[in-house]
Amino acid sequence: MSLVDACCNTPSTKAHWHSKGEYQTLGTKIAGEDRRTYRTGPKDSKRGLIAVYDIFGYHPTSLQFLDRVALSHGGFQLSAPDFFKNGGITNEQMGAGVMPWIHENADFKKNHINEIILAAVEDLRKDGCTSFSIFGQCWGALMAVNAASQEGQPFLTAGGPHPSFFSIETLKDVKVPVIILASKDEADMIPVAESVDAKGFAIKSVHKRYDNVHHGWTGGRGDWTIAEQREAGLDAVDQLGAFFAKVAAAN
Repeated sequence: MSLVDACCNTPSTKAHWHSKGEYQTLGTKIAGEDRRTYRTGPKDSKRGLIAVYDIFGYHPTSLQFLDRVALSHGGFQLSAPDFFKNGGITNEQMGAGVMPWIHENADFKKNHINEIILAAVEDLRKDGCTSFSIFGQCWGALMAVNAASQEGQPFLTAGGPHPSFFSIETLKDVKVPVIILASKDEADMIPVAESVDAKGFAIKSVHKRYDNVHHGWTGGRGDWTIAEQREAGLDAVDQLGAFFAKVAAAN
């Protein structure tokens, strides 16, 4: 697998956001250790979302994005686990250092990504959620579809904005419809969405391309003081919320 150049070479931004949620400890230890998660959204919602941030971790723009998704379309209980014990990647590690960093800190199997996701799902279930979807940003979108490709997975849908590593091959085992919100830097994602729809799910996947914004605009590479990024970001919030609500209502 390879990354688009923009993913390796676009650094994180300096941004500000007053977070609406709170950090909690997951109810299940991961490899014998406590792990935290960011929880946001109305606590009485029956609809649960798992969010997987990008490789910059809990960046203010990512937190703004998650807070807004959690409040969209009637609201969701959203849990965004902290997958990186030592924090996200730094700008100094970008470029040629991205893939080695991912292999060391963000591998789906080695770094217990799916175990963390399922622990977060169980906490949401205990808090009253009866349906679940999962999405991620950049690398996180791949983790989302990987989780939704496992046997017995609990999700109704998966996907996310500006995905990395998405292809017909990497999504061949996904067991739910997907939402793909591509930036100008990703390859054509229409064939990928069509390959998922060929599985015959009752609800079709969603694909939308934002040709005026760069890879990472909803996450650590985003600056929502720039009008076009904010506008595209708010539209992405609406697209995700609408899709998750639609699929939850149909189930």
